[in-house]
Amino acid sequence: MSAIRINISLPREIITELSQEVPPRKRSRFIAEAIKRSLREQRNRSLAAEYEEAAEEMRRINQELEGSVGDGLD
Repeated sequence: MSAIRINISLPREIITELSQEVPPRKRSRFIAEAIKRSLREQRNRSLAAEYEEAAEEMRRINQELEGSVGDGLD
């Protein structure tokens, strides 16, 4: 995987904590993995919301159609 250097600003507290927990030569990987994890979680939340919306629509349609399946077939 090729890398692109970027310049970002982070709060001092986060940099201090990052410096205490992650060795200097491993920080880029740590940040990249954290971003990747956060993006995956965000996509999962969006997908879950879309599924819930679809399920609600299906429940609504089922309620509208309830009892109409046998209508006119007797």
